Amino acid sequence: MTNRENMLALLKNQPYQSVPIWLMGFENADLARKLNPRVRLPDNLSHNPETNNYPWDRISDAERSRTINYNTATLKPTVTIGWGANMSFGHGGPGEFHFDLLNVEQNQRTLICETKVKRLVRKKPHFYRDFDYPMQSVADIDKLSLPDPSDPVRYKGFEEDVKFFKKAGFFITANLNGFFSAPHYFCIDYQQFLMSTLLDPQNTKKLIDTIGNWNITAAKELLSRGAESIILCDDLGSAQNLLIAPELYQQWILPWHKALCTLAHDFGAFVHLHSHGNINKILPFILTAGFDMLNPFDSYESMDLVEFLRSDSDTIPVGGLHKFFFDWDRDRQNAYLENLFEQAGKNGRWIFMDTGGIPDTIGKDTYDFLIQKLLELSKR
Repeated sequence: MTNRENMLALLKNQPYQSVPIWLMGFENADLARKLNPRVRLPDNLSHNPETNNYPWDRISDAERSRTINYNTATLKPTVTIGWGANMSFGHGGPGEFHFDLLNVEQNQRTLICETKVKRLVRKKPHFYRDFDYPMQSVADIDKLSLPDPSDPVRYKGFEEDVKFFKKAGFFITANLNGFFSAPHYFCIDYQQFLMSTLLDPQNTKKLIDTIGNWNITAAKELLSRGAESIILCDDLGSAQNLLIAPELYQQWILPWHKALCTLAHDFGAFVHLHSHGNINKILPFILTAGFDMLNPFDSYESMDLVEFLRSDSDTIPVGGLHKFFFDWDRDRQNAYLENLFEQAGKNGRWIFMDTGGIPDTIGKDTYDFLIQKLLELSKR
């Protein structure tokens, strides 16, 4: 079976060959290169352009080849279409608001988004922050200007890359802005947005609906061009609790989640929701939306993958790694992975994923152990 055939068999509840290994990426592109020194990785790993702005076009032949190198090295069964979109889970490509370079210096660069928020990306140490949001409060919603999600220029070359990577044996995904997360990623300060859910619910909902309409239009464009799964990064919780009240999730976000899942299923495609945090209080509502995959199921956040498998849900859990896995000694790491694959394997279909990308603190010996161990366990 190819990676694509294996993924499709698992998603369709058919016999499959191995547990897919889907790493969320690396904390930064330099780390990916450091840990894979003998692999010619893509020049454009980051969704934040490093030296040149990303075009609305298919990726180059050289970058296609290097993308396959990256996936082979990291055991990744999927390719996310778009320049800089394949490494960091959920970020990059035409379904997410796009950044261009404003200024490049030796140790940092400044970018500007289509929404006009700016982003400072710094190296040594790696760090980024967003600033100069286009909205000071949700009352500024009428001042927000978004690009045209149906502009064909935005999707130039998308179908060509889809066909190439399908033929190469990969399951095809495309990223989409989160309905809850995009407002505070690209439009308004995070704290201001969260406060506005209580202080100005009318305009907060208007902002969410503005993003929602953009997203659904963009999703149609991605699906009509061959995306087999939409990746939706929509963090709804912290380690301890929710970021949004359950009733507001039901009223404001769930209808959009349902609309996206219905749309994708009409195309014969799938939807993969990423939401960090302890979302148990709204998990029953989330599952009614129709998501096919849900990650990261980190037990540190009280999201237990094996227990979820025992609930016999149609949604496939993705994840399993503990937040502090990389801080443990090798014996504990080994025992944890052995137990995870044994227990999950007894209880249903699942996909392995880490909780937030390979951290910058990891050494090559630990990374090599993880890759080899996952390769071994996935074949059992």
